[in-house]
Amino acid sequence: MPTCDLATFLKPFTADAVMNGVATLVGAFLGAMLAFLFQLVLHRKQEKKAAQMSAQRMLFCLLQQMNTLKLIQRDFVFPHVDDPGRFLSIPAVHEFDIDKDVFDFSTFGFMLETNESRMIMYELYLAQESYIEALRVLNDRSRFHREEVQPRLAASGVENGATVTHGDIKHALGPLVFPTILANTDQLVDVLKSTFGKLANSKKAFRAYVVKRFRSNDFTDFDFPETYGLLPKTE
Repeated sequence: MPTCDLATFLKPFTADAVMNGVATLVGAFLGAMLAFLFQLVLHRKQEKKAAQMSAQRMLFCLLQQMNTLKLIQRDFVFPHVDDPGRFLSIPAVHEFDIDKDVFDFSTFGFMLETNESRMIMYELYLAQESYIEALRVLNDRSRFHREEVQPRLAASGVENGATVTHGDIKHALGPLVFPTILANTDQLVDVLKSTFGKLANSKKAFRAYVVKRFRSNDFTDFDFPETYGLLPKTE
């Protein structure tokens, strides 16, 4: 039976062979570590780019929401806002899609990092909910104007453009429809103003945060020189 002493067993393991083996292991380790670091840096760059794109989409969405409210105010509300009969003169308008131009907050993971960013995200959420409610109020009032107010005025014999008293209109509309259209109209005027203000404040706070967060001023900014009474005029 062949035997092998320790010296014979260790003979192939020369200093050069050991060093070559260690170098191979170190090289493999360094290669794997560098590959991992490269993937980590690439992943973080991709996350940053995705977060910046989400921020840009949010700013564009805020622009769309604010512009929608401004157009509603300009075209339908502002011309009649000081009219004592605005509950009639503000017209019924087409149905607005309350699901259009709204933002999906599930893509906003980077806004959960700090207490400051979470508060800004919370305010953005409330502002968007207020926007949806404003369109819902507008749609409900328009539907009520079309389906309840206009038929009663037509049935009462009141002609379009005729001079009538407050009492004539109250009598024509009845004890339920008259106070309802009054309340609906006042609610519409108020909710348009309050919502536009919330969106404007949220946009300002959000943009300031992302400029600081990403150390870049390359984020959409916008303003509305004329808001038709939605915001107080500044000197």
